Amino acid sequence: MNDLIDKIVKDTKMGVDRRRKDKIPERTSSILCLSRAIKIPYKSIIAEIKPKSPKDGNLIGNRDVLPLASDYEEGGAAALSVLTSPYFGGNVENVSIVKERAGIPVLYKDFVVDEYQVWEGFGYGADAILLIEGVSPVEKLLDVVADLGLEAVVECHSVEEIEAALNAGAELIGINNRNLRTLTVDLETTARLAEYVPKDRILISESGVKTAADAGYLFECGADALLIGTALMRSENPKEFILACLT
Repeated sequence: MNDLIDKIVKDTKMGVDRRRKDKIPERTSSILCLSRAIKIPYKSIIAEIKPKSPKDGNLIGNRDVLPLASDYEEGGAAALSVLTSPYFGGNVENVSIVKERAGIPVLYKDFVVDEYQVWEGFGYGADAILLIEGVSPVEKLLDVVADLGLEAVVECHSVEEIEAALNAGAELIGINNRNLRTLTVDLETTARLAEYVPKDRILISESGVKTAADAGYLFECGADALLIGTALMRSENPKEFILACLT
C-alpha cells in the first residue's frame, strides 16, 4: 500500500502539471463558513460523496452526485465533502455541481500537493480545502487558503503531525482513523489523539464510522464533527443513517 499512496501523490502532481494550462472558472458562488456550520449544532456530520474506493471498489453505482448531496443535506449533514481524486472516481467538476444546489459548505477533498489545487477548488466553488500533513505543504497552503477567504481542514495521523498543524496555524484539525499506508482503520486513533487538539480548535474525526454506535463513540472521544464516506455511500437510506449518527 506504500506504493499506492506514493503513486497517487506522483500522479496527482502530474495531473496538476497537465491542468495548469486550463483556465480555472471564475467563482460566482458565495463562500459558506465550514467552522460556523460545524459549531452551530452540538454534533455535526460532514457527509462525503465518494464514488469509489481503492479498497472497496465502486460505491456510487448508477447514481448521480446531486441526489446524493440532496439526501445528505436533507438528512441533517452540516457540510458536504466532495472527493475529486480520480483514484476515488472523483473530478473537480463535481464540486461545482454540488455547490450550485447546496445550502451547506462544500469541502474539496483530494491529495493537495500544489497551490494550483487550492485555486482550482476556489474557482469551482469549494468553501474549504482538505490538506494532509505529510503530503501537502501545509504551512504554505494555509496562507493561500486564507488569502482566498476559504478554510482548511488539516488532516493528521500522529501527535507530531497535530503539533505541526497547530504550529502552522490550523484551526480545523482532522484525525484520520485510516492509516494511509496500510488502509487499515482504527477508531482508537481519534481516542488516542483527541487530547492533543486544543479545545479552541475544531476536531473532525475522519473515516471508519460504520454504525451509529461508532459515531457516538467518536463524539464521546471529543470530536466536534465526523467525516463519513463509505458507510453513507453504502447505506440504503443516507438520511436515516445521518440522523441515527446525530442522535
